[in-house]
Amino acid sequence: MKKGISVSPGIAIAKALVLDTESQPIPRRIVPPALIQQELIRLQKAMEASCAELEQLRQQAEAKVGSELAKIFTSHQMMLQDPQLGEQIIHAVRQDRVTAEFAVYSVMRDWAQKFQTLDNRYFRERANDIIDLEHRVLQHLLGGTRAEIQTLKSEAVLVAHDLTPSQTASLDRTKIKAILTDAGGRTGHTAILAHALGIPALVGMEDLTSQVSTGDTLIVDASNGLVILNPDAAQLMEYRQFQARMAAVETTLGEIAHLPAMTLD
Repeated sequence: MKKGISVSPGIAIAKALVLDTESQPIPRRIVPPALIQQELIRLQKAMEASCAELEQLRQQAEAKVGSELAKIFTSHQMMLQDPQLGEQIIHAVRQDRVTAEFAVYSVMRDWAQKFQTLDNRYFRERANDIIDLEHRVLQHLLGGTRAEIQTLKSEAVLVAHDLTPSQTASLDRTKIKAILTDAGGRTGHTAILAHALGIPALVGMEDLTSQVSTGDTLIVDASNGLVILNPDAAQLMEYRQFQARMAAVETTLGEIAHLPAMTLD
């Protein structure tokens, strides 16, 4: 059994899907002077494509969780369009003569590290948003693909060191039954989105990714901040019965939800 911080209540029983989110460092490569302008054009196109993607995500999030939480992606757009950030990346390409991808990687990692050193917990957790932006821009520069966890064929409990807000917002609620992350806190955008999406979630699990393998059976009791790894038959029966009772209550509530809010007298 493992304990975590509950950020979205609920019960889930499914196989684990461990998401490898380890970022590969981008090597520093020097660009010949004649190709600097070409790198700047690549950078501009990647930034524009990333902003367009964020607008799509904002619209999708607004449809799923409402306009207030969709503002998370508006803030991402604003961060990506921040003049100081853009100038630092362009300066790295022009003055240091490095590739656009290394400039993005080095500048955004520096920004993320500065956020992580702040005393304010809320601002420390924004470092994850910056890393999310870095991954998005690098995808366009390197031609890679972001994890397609939303195309799962079967139900799963998603286990990761951390999730970015865009990954969380794009999850298929019919397939992802719960979220478990080593890192994170109650005020993180991932936690807020998981709660809004109604996906049971625990954060702050510390070293869960090192103890769980893809395919392991997990019981996630997010209401009590508990995860049971490879439960026995008695535990599975207990929680399946609990799930059935919860489903019955939800069905009953659904049937009376349209009635006026009145007492008997």
